[in-house]
Amino acid sequence: MSSINSIRIFKEIESDILSGRFKPRERLVEMDLLSRFGVSRTVIREALKSLEARGLVRATPYRGVVVADLTTKEIEEIYFVRTELEKIAAKLVIEHITPKEIQKLKKLSKEVARHLRGKTHQMIEKDSEFHRMIFKACHNGYLYEVIDYLRTKAHIVRFNAWSLPHRIEQSIVEHREMIQAIEDKNLSQLEKLIVRHLTISKNSYLTQLKGSVAI
Repeated sequence: MSSINSIRIFKEIESDILSGRFKPRERLVEMDLLSRFGVSRTVIREALKSLEARGLVRATPYRGVVVADLTTKEIEEIYFVRTELEKIAAKLVIEHITPKEIQKLKKLSKEVARHLRGKTHQMIEKDSEFHRMIFKACHNGYLYEVIDYLRTKAHIVRFNAWSLPHRIEQSIVEHREMIQAIEDKNLSQLEKLIVRHLTISKNSYLTQLKGSVAI
């Protein structure tokens, strides 16, 4: 029973982190989690260990467990790998996506557009769902899992990008352009859109990070 509870709690806290309810460097207080979930310390600690293994939290001396942040080096390394892997995935998506999957993408794109003007955590959840659906269409489970892991690892960068002026409107347009490139089987355009999407998020966060360090 404890393992079932720890998985449930892991999923809930993971969702809170990925949607921005829990912010980077925010401390996850064990007593608060005990009160919220009404389970034993063992269950909470199992869930936190799973989150740490996923790279979403870090156990730090004197502070306990905090939501993970990323260094400049980590961001550069993650986004280098993501760019290369997502370009590989784009080629496979163009080759293997089915008409049914394209229709699902179009439907989800409309749902995303509705949610992108709502609450921040809803925007992020729907946007993530859209990008997961694209890369699932590469029909290579291992490649999809690695890309999804790196997206999760870099959640702080994606969350920060939503604060950019006009980023919401740009994202809606980008989604439509990606679907069009897939329908047209235009690999170079899809790769260009993917790289641009990644670069905007990465550069905006690195600029902010360097500014905070300078201060």
